[in-house]
Amino acid sequence: MSGERDCELWGAPRILMNRLLIQTIACVAWAMTTTAVPASEAPGLHPAVTAFFESEDPFVQKVVIPNIEANRKCDAVLSVVDSEGKPIDGATVSASLARHEFLFGHCDLATEQDPKQRKLLNELFHYTCPGNVTKWRAHAKTPDRQDFSKIDEVLGFCDSRGVDFEWHFLSGYHPGWLEEVDSVSEKARHQVENSKAVLQRYGDRVRFFQVINEDWRTHIDRAKVYIDQTAWFAELRKEFPDVELGVCDCWSFNTERQLPGVEELKARYPGINFISMHAHNPRQLWASPKEMYGTYDPYLNSGIKIHLTEFGIILGEITGEYRSGEWTDELLAEYFVQALATSFSHKSVRTFNFWSNYEKFTGNPLFTEEGEPNVKYRAIQSLLQDKLTTRESGATDASGRFAFRGFHGEYDLVVTLGSGTRITGKATLASDASEVRLVMDPVGRTLTPELLSQAR
Repeated sequence: MSGERDCELWGAPRILMNRLLIQTIACVAWAMTTTAVPASEAPGLHPAVTAFFESEDPFVQKVVIPNIEANRKCDAVLSVVDSEGKPIDGATVSASLARHEFLFGHCDLATEQDPKQRKLLNELFHYTCPGNVTKWRAHAKTPDRQDFSKIDEVLGFCDSRGVDFEWHFLSGYHPGWLEEVDSVSEKARHQVENSKAVLQRYGDRVRFFQVINEDWRTHIDRAKVYIDQTAWFAELRKEFPDVELGVCDCWSFNTERQLPGVEELKARYPGINFISMHAHNPRQLWASPKEMYGTYDPYLNSGIKIHLTEFGIILGEITGEYRSGEWTDELLAEYFVQALATSFSHKSVRTFNFWSNYEKFTGNPLFTEEGEPNVKYRAIQSLLQDKLTTRESGATDASGRFAFRGFHGEYDLVVTLGSGTRITGKATLASDASEVRLVMDPVGRTLTPELLSQAR
């Protein structure tokens, strides 16, 4: 359930001649490492964050927290050299995490109508699986007319902010006019044509597509699939080989709603990339970290990622054996921190998306009635921006090297030369490169990543 990952800082290739270079090499044996700061030593953490990281649950201390360090961080070394390859000693380097590789999200990230709340959501999250805007009925006005204007607006917002998007979902909910179609084969034809029209239009802009939702574990009439699901999925996989395709349903952490077996899933949906679980039923469940791992563990090394796309709680009496009592905002803050941190720690999980539908999921609002961040928002903010972050700085040594350990993700870099000149740039700490150099332009004061070789 744990293990170190080979990592690297990388970016888009570009060569600039006669400039200073910063060469990046990761995961070398002599790299200087740092360990996570214990919650009690980190100033200003929200009480819900402290409660989790100082938990007396042995599973949290022995499995979850070590796996955050092992699965979501790695060592990196920046080597600062001039254009002739000579090391620059004493340059000050700072690296600050700007965005996690793991996708933390909210369904209203791109659709929230209140400008202040949308801004606050975007300060926390960088991924969205929206509630209704991409459902079939939202854009299929008639059998012959599609209106994608709202989706284009939402995707434009996401594109401008680097927000990753999950389409929910190709097979439904059905538009009203489909009820007037008598033939099952005709309904199937419309369903298939819609899926292909969407993939052709948005395949290069949307990162993930749910093909089917609520027609495997559950069977919702408005989500019914009118064609053989295996054949349809295989057809889409063949026609759109580069698109990430998945399925979604009301799976959760209790034994009655466990995810399907990996081999069963692969046989039913050939070439599937991910499985999205609602994670909101039972409605008042406080699942333990160990129960969450019991859900995630079967997918380790399966090639299929787990997405949590509709996480939510309804107020009332807490169910499950881990905690008890009535749900309060303070307890919800603790549970949200636990669910986020535990999911983040597991290698099989790639996304975590909060659901809204506040009339139903009464425990989910992140804002007060006055529109201000509430205790749950503040707890998530503290977790993501104070605890699960990397801010490292230091001077290069005689070999021009600066080493640090950081979370996988996009970084803002600043190099300050002895003259006081500050050079800025961005790079990504990830697992798919072996050597990078950042070309430093003292005139334009920018850093441009140059990929030298790919990890084998």
